[in-house]
Amino acid sequence: EFGFQAFPEMKTIATFASPEDYALESEVMNAHQKATIGNFLIKKTMGLYYKVPEDFDQLVYMGLVLQGVGVRQGLEAHRRNRPYCMGTLYWQLNDSWPVVSWSSIDYYGNWKALHYQAKRAFAPVLVDAVKEGEDLNIYVMSDKLEADKEVTLLLRVMDFNGKVLTKKSIKGEVP
Repeated sequence: EFGFQAFPEMKTIATFASPEDYALESEVMNAHQKATIGNFLIKKTMGLYYKVPEDFDQLVYMGLVLQGVGVRQGLEAHRRNRPYCMGTLYWQLNDSWPVVSWSSIDYYGNWKALHYQAKRAFAPVLVDAVKEGEDLNIYVMSDKLEADKEVTLLLRVMDFNGKVLTKKSIKGEVP
């Protein structure tokens, strides 16, 4: 079990805070944060991977991205390490009030980025690309009762404009 906190989306924040409270350390935000150093950890961890936005709306958005990507990477790592890890749970599914939390669904039922990422990470068949040193390793995991033994992986490398730089077809087996 593991997790990482994020604020709910702005429309949820608007139900408990006024625009003048839209600051990480405002009294209202601190009242809706029950982890002692939660807001500090969100901002500190964000700074390790992304440029920390100065605008509160963008900070909330990037925090949701950070939570979703970070927890998804953990879920995928656990799936790759079978049989040493045969299951995993993320903390937590939902909230009992509008709050900054580890949840993937906020108090009003809105999915955070984490919930979409968890759905992807727990798909019956998962293809995962992991950079390990200078190598890019491709893992295929299947939880199907009758797995597809032979698969064809179509790999495309694109630039940020969508231009395909290279294309490759790889045949393999799924254990």
